[in-house]
Amino acid sequence: MENEPTTQQPEPYIDAQIAKLKKQGVTFDICTESEAREYMADKCEPHKVSAYARLFDVHDKGEQKDKYVALDFSQLKYLADLDQRLREILLVMTLDIEHFCKTRLLTECAVTEGDGHSIVSGYMDGLDKKRQKYVMSELARHEHESTYQDANPDQMPLWAFLQMVSFGTLLGVIYYCAEQHIGENSVADYSVLHAIKSLRNTCAHGSWVLLDLSPSANGERIAPHEVSDAVAAIGISKRARRRWLQTVPVSQIASLLYLYSQVVPNGSTKTRRLDDLQQFFAVAEKDSVLLEDNPAQAAISFIKRLTEGFGLIE
Repeated sequence: MENEPTTQQPEPYIDAQIAKLKKQGVTFDICTESEAREYMADKCEPHKVSAYARLFDVHDKGEQKDKYVALDFSQLKYLADLDQRLREILLVMTLDIEHFCKTRLLTECAVTEGDGHSIVSGYMDGLDKKRQKYVMSELARHEHESTYQDANPDQMPLWAFLQMVSFGTLLGVIYYCAEQHIGENSVADYSVLHAIKSLRNTCAHGSWVLLDLSPSANGERIAPHEVSDAVAAIGISKRARRRWLQTVPVSQIASLLYLYSQVVPNGSTKTRRLDDLQQFFAVAEKDSVLLEDNPAQAAISFIKRLTEGFGLIE
């Protein structure tokens, strides 16, 4: 006789999380407690999906004071799924940025530096010992993946070096070339690339994108000057820029969309990414269970305006 399938009981911390949410006023009418348990056990960590509750209003007085206003678990689940979909798209776009920045850098440097081995040695010589050790460990770790077998940076051509190092090291090489005036044009502004690197790390580690959407406490602009100027140039109001470019994740996404429009050439790669973005925006509008003034919904609307403004989608 075959063994009958058994249902794994939810972990105690899942039950505790559900009890906490209920105490905070979250309902389980549209998404039942049983469905929520299954979702948190199999698809999304309890703390991660519960954190999206911070995007919703709470009662400020009366018997329901400090409890959420008309918040069902289905809305938290919707945001977790939507955020994951956005992260997947943004992550691949950051990889595109890395690829085409490498291509542009090699093209620019080839004009004056040949195979670029002098760039590699000059960059390495300018690093402190700790950073040199880190880059050497990158080369050793990825040597088997390269078609170039000599991991000695003093003799290594630039194309082979870039094949084996991280995005962070690529940024360092781009900054070095700009400082040394190597190549006719700078590949990209370092601060813009740094913002994209931070976004890439967020997406790769599965962290929240549509969550910490409040402007910086000190009111300072977070987006790089080049991005802020580009956003102004496409007709985004000063009020909207002040609201969203002081927000870490949105300012990073703005940097990504801006540079994507600058360095990724037209072709099948760009078409696929923009199709994915189009579909994301369509789903976010058609299937939304959020009010228009919810910070996540408002952030998505602003991101769509940027995508249109930079000429990536119509």
